[in-house]
Parts: sequence; structure tokens; C-alpha cells
Amino acid sequence: MKLIRLVIGLVGTVLMAGGYFASQVAYHSGTAPRYIEAVDSSPIPMLSLGLLAAVVVLAFFKEPEDRQEELQ
Repeated sequence: MKLIRLVIGLVGTVLMAGGYFASQVAYHSGTAPRYIEAVDSSPIPMLSLGLLAAVVVLAFFKEPEDRQEELQ
């Protein structure tokens, strides 16, 4: 479970950093309106919804070692 959480965290971090970098490049090159249209019409909103759903689902699962501490 830790590995899954780590992977989802890393994927989210890379996607946010990449999106920020791409938006800055678009802003400084003067193509921000085209970038915004491309982001809104692409599968990015559904990807972010899926990532959010995965994080919410994982929030309900405890780590196995947390369960061991509760039993002692």
C-alpha cells in the first residue's frame, strides 16, 4: 500500500510540476490562450479527476503496520 501511495504521489507531483512548467512556457511565449484551450479540451480534467478519486480511496485504507500498533 505504501508503494501505491508513493507512486500516486509522485505521479501527481510530476503532473503538477509539468503543468506549471508548460503554463509558464506558454505565458512567456505569448501562447497562453491557446494553451488554456488545449488543456480544457484535452483529457487532462478527467485525468485529474481520476487522480483525485484514487487519493480519496487510498485515504480510507490504513497501513498494515498501523494495524499492528493498534493491536498491541
